[in-house]
Amino acid sequence: MPVVSSCYSAPRHPIVLCHGLFGFDKMGPDTIPYLQIHYWKGIQKALTKLGAKVIVASVPKTGSIKRRAEALHRMLTNTVEGMHVNFLAHSMGGLDCRYLISHIHDKNYEVKSLTTLSTPHRGSPVMDWFRDSIGVGHLQHAEEEAMRKLGEAARLSKAAALDLQEALRAFQTAEESNNSFDTTTVPPPFSYSSQYTSTGSFAGPPPPPPSQSSGNPIISPLLNRLIPYLDTPAYANLTTDYCQNVFNPNTPDDPRVSYYSYGAAVKQIPVWAPLGIPWEIIKAKEGENDGLVSTHSARWGHYVGTEDADHWDLNNRYRLKIGYEQKPFDAIDFYMNIATLMYKEGH
Repeated sequence: MPVVSSCYSAPRHPIVLCHGLFGFDKMGPDTIPYLQIHYWKGIQKALTKLGAKVIVASVPKTGSIKRRAEALHRMLTNTVEGMHVNFLAHSMGGLDCRYLISHIHDKNYEVKSLTTLSTPHRGSPVMDWFRDSIGVGHLQHAEEEAMRKLGEAARLSKAAALDLQEALRAFQTAEESNNSFDTTTVPPPFSYSSQYTSTGSFAGPPPPPPSQSSGNPIISPLLNRLIPYLDTPAYANLTTDYCQNVFNPNTPDDPRVSYYSYGAAVKQIPVWAPLGIPWEIIKAKEGENDGLVSTHSARWGHYVGTEDADHWDLNNRYRLKIGYEQKPFDAIDFYMNIATLMYKEGH
């Protein structure tokens, strides 16, 4: 366990750690702690030793932003009633928190700050590639319209509560529609951006599938049947088109909440590494990145800085790294500095 220096300070209010896509709080048996795997490896312990109250959230790993945000809200409702909290979110977790802050109003707690770590606020070209090349991540039109209604309600006064309820009902209908989606056919890859007009409005649903599958006549039908089981709501919510044209315009910041963000980037990731090809895809589209999110997409609110780290370094995930052009990243020191920043900012 690293020594926590006295030069750090704990924030005044609890920290809520919010994980990203495919994340978790911990895995493994409680009876044998040494066999457990923690998403925030060593981070919760270090923050607690510093004197911070830490809450580790657990939400649906691949759920939609809405579903994950609602799960986070239910957990906090039962654990921090009457308290102020600081959200500290990695990757997709930052989008969950933004949704909760802007669209969930019956909170019995108060959010003081949101700090996002390499959150794809403007989406990720990697998810665009999976959508266009593999066929996963197609947003249902009903969900998009429901999100726009939520945005309209969020921009109105409390007198618009009925509009908010209507939007939530529309979201429920959209989710039920997604659950009953016919898994025997899947739309072909398409350019989502082409579905928008020059004004940014939706031009219509994606084109219907062609009468004959392209490619190998044996493999393609099998792949088409498999894709629906691989697809998840989160994939569509992480595309650049959804984040920039649907989520961001309809999820206004709360002026009562302080927003901070960090990005991460490495000079090169070997192509044989798990993040190697994604790094190349993003590099070609948006420049410097951490293997899943560019620094351009990570910026939101007050941008504190860019860390010399890849996406998985930020939650202290250990793995063998060969061929990286990167110095060792001290995740514990990184989080100690974030906690100290919260303290200095009055949170």
